[in-house]
Amino acid sequence: MIKVTNRFDGANPQQADRVEQLSDTSFRIRPYSEDGDGNYKFNLLVGVRNTADKAVDVEFLIDWEDPVYMSCRDYVLLGRTDRWRYFPAALEGTVARASVVVPPGSHQLALLPTYGLARLNAWQRRAQAGGALRMRPLGQTPGGRTILAFELGDTAAAPADRIAILGGCHPYETAGSFAAEGALRAVLGARGDSAMRRWHVSAVLVGNPDGVAQGLCKRTGVGGANLEQEGGVAEDSTAAILRRWLDSVRPSVLLDLHGWMHRYQDGFTYTHEDLTAQIKERLLGNADIDRGWRGRIVGDRAPGSLWTWCMKRHGTRSLVMSFGWYGRTVPHVRRMGAAVVSALARCHDSLTI
Repeated sequence: MIKVTNRFDGANPQQADRVEQLSDTSFRIRPYSEDGDGNYKFNLLVGVRNTADKAVDVEFLIDWEDPVYMSCRDYVLLGRTDRWRYFPAALEGTVARASVVVPPGSHQLALLPTYGLARLNAWQRRAQAGGALRMRPLGQTPGGRTILAFELGDTAAAPADRIAILGGCHPYETAGSFAAEGALRAVLGARGDSAMRRWHVSAVLVGNPDGVAQGLCKRTGVGGANLEQEGGVAEDSTAAILRRWLDSVRPSVLLDLHGWMHRYQDGFTYTHEDLTAQIKERLLGNADIDRGWRGRIVGDRAPGSLWTWCMKRHGTRSLVMSFGWYGRTVPHVRRMGAAVVSALARCHDSLTI
């Protein structure tokens, strides 16, 4: 009647012995972290199939094996694609116990809405159909997966009009990919915005496809790079591909979009105060940006990062934003990405390097 599977790309955990059936309607799941870093251990994704003709109450015991961050794990989601339903979970030590109503059919159980590699297929089809959007393969990862950039605008655009958008560096942080998607949609739809029409935009929606496919939390692979902190210096081939991409774009602004588990604040780390102050001011009146900011200026104090790489080579101003899922939907997070890129367009005079 109820079947739980982790035999697919992106599942977490992927080890068979970490999904245990306790009864017909009860399962224990132990999520996996590739390096044990509790700051990033928030990846959970299994398939759930109900073969009955009516909904079934199913008990899931999610054993995170991590007591420190349990307050962020007091719920689970059931759904797929863009539609998810929250279910509360009672916390018992390192275990989150959730009673989930599973309708007939196939679903996914997760902690956060998922952004798998299959989502890129729709963007590929759109680019292949012709029109303003183009697709550029950037290189292959050690796992044989191609990192893709979706681009529009004149590749010979003026230096101030070159924008790079990056999401999906940390596999569990799916809000970054959805926000990047929303930003790209906004640029594609900005027929009447003179600033956006001048831009050359290059967007990588999933910067770490191997990590996503392996259901990882932070790195490009077991023992691989943490792209946020090491992307500018690591010998890891995924990091090298992203550096070559940024060298080819030479962006005046890099939007590096992430997710995190803070519930009542979003994150805003940045390399230049002037542009950031203007962006924040323009976002104050936006209904979709509904939380305060927590962050700081890093300048060049993150020596291994892609931000420092870009700043030293191209004078790039980086805006590194993290959005929390709690209480939000997929359309909401997409709208936040759109709001950020629209605010950036209204600051266009400040983009001159």
